[in-house]
Amino acid sequence: MHLASLTSIALMAIAALAAPTTISRRATGGLNVVYWGQNGGSTVENNDLASYCSSTAGIDIVVLAFLYEYGNGNTVPSGTIGQSCSISTGGVAQNCDALASAITTCQSQGVKVVLSLGGAAGAYSLSSQEEAETIGQNLWNAYGKNVNNSPSRPFGDAFVNGWDFDIESNSGNQYYQYLIAKLRSNFASDSSNTYYITAAPQCPIPEPNMGEIISAAQFDYLWVQFYNNPGCSTNGNINFADWKTFVSSGPSKNAKIFIGVPASELGATGTSSGAQYYLAPPALSTLVGKFSSDSAFGGVMMWSAGFSDSNVIDGCTYAQQAKNILANGAVCGGSGYAPAPTSSQPAAHTASQSPSPAPSSAAPSSAAPSPVPTAPLSVPDKGPGGPRATSVIPATSPTTVATTLVTTTSAAAPQPTDTGAVSEQTGACTSEGAWNCVGGANWQRCASGQWSVLMPVPAGTSCSAGMSANLVLVPV
Repeated sequence: MHLASLTSIALMAIAALAAPTTISRRATGGLNVVYWGQNGGSTVENNDLASYCSSTAGIDIVVLAFLYEYGNGNTVPSGTIGQSCSISTGGVAQNCDALASAITTCQSQGVKVVLSLGGAAGAYSLSSQEEAETIGQNLWNAYGKNVNNSPSRPFGDAFVNGWDFDIESNSGNQYYQYLIAKLRSNFASDSSNTYYITAAPQCPIPEPNMGEIISAAQFDYLWVQFYNNPGCSTNGNINFADWKTFVSSGPSKNAKIFIGVPASELGATGTSSGAQYYLAPPALSTLVGKFSSDSAFGGVMMWSAGFSDSNVIDGCTYAQQAKNILANGAVCGGSGYAPAPTSSQPAAHTASQSPSPAPSSAAPSSAAPSPVPTAPLSVPDKGPGGPRATSVIPATSPTTVATTLVTTTSAAAPQPTDTGAVSEQTGACTSEGAWNCVGGANWQRCASGQWSVLMPVPAGTSCSAGMSANLVLVPV
């Protein structure tokens, strides 16, 4: 996984094909988006981000996952992105030079790179407007164009093209509008680049965690997770029209809506239990065809790069299949993916080319919002972060850090306390925020009054069977 303390894992991703010099990144049918930086389901992505930005990769936007620790007095978001790059709570980067270089390479190829906050497992929440605004400014100073000569920049002079919010906790969400507004207030200082605010909400409406954020803040792209939620997922009828209605009168009324899908049968949950939400390329093509002419349609988002790499059909990864569907209205035909050249140089996603109007530096909406792990936790998000109502920090105690990860391999390594063997729980639950470890290899959580589905623990770790307020992982 992406823990630096664990043994390195051999890369499984497919080598990039030779890239032609001409390609249009702007598909007529929408943009192709993939998350990169987390792994799960025994799948490991290529640690070289730039491999996903070649002209034959078929990807328009890469979302870096995740900065997952911030708030409760910590105003410098931290996390681990990819298998090497780690950013501390002080904003100090370790082994991030290669990623920084890859970001610049991607941008030179016309691929946008967006940095995501949150995820299904982490220690994040906001406690006040002041804290939110401070975090927003710190994010700009650290990852926006280096116009202020900020001393703490994990990627050096490299900058991202926007910020993504995959918030799966409902603690302090009324303050995200101020964080986002602070970010937007800086955009005008770099008129040479266009920045984006994006989000990955779950598909139910009302959305349990991001609903009030989207109601109060302006987003440019919404890649809705149309999976892991019966009633609005890809194994039934997705509620695309309901999402259009939901945002139609709010600050995100001009946002483009993307169809979020798992990139393999394991993508939704990290196990075969999520295969019901996977769409084979012909089915994805049919679904995209239903909405591609809709003015609100933005494209396809998939979780994640590693799952796409492991899922090759007719010579195309799942990401390439999605791009071919978006660009040509058909799946790959068996000879691999070959983008059609349209111009002499890559076309960047400028404000005029983007499916969404250029982001502005709008102030917070006046509309009223709806009524620390010591080391990174490598529980991935959308697919392997599976249960779409998963809350990492108990809503009843926003200052509580609910997860502990022990990465030492010495004989004195502390072991988790066994609170009694507990089998998989289903249905309603009353111990909000409680963790349940089943068999040492899987976990689930009581969130929003319901038990989540079982999710695998990070590779190379184990938990002790039982239910407790903390999920403690130890190396195996």
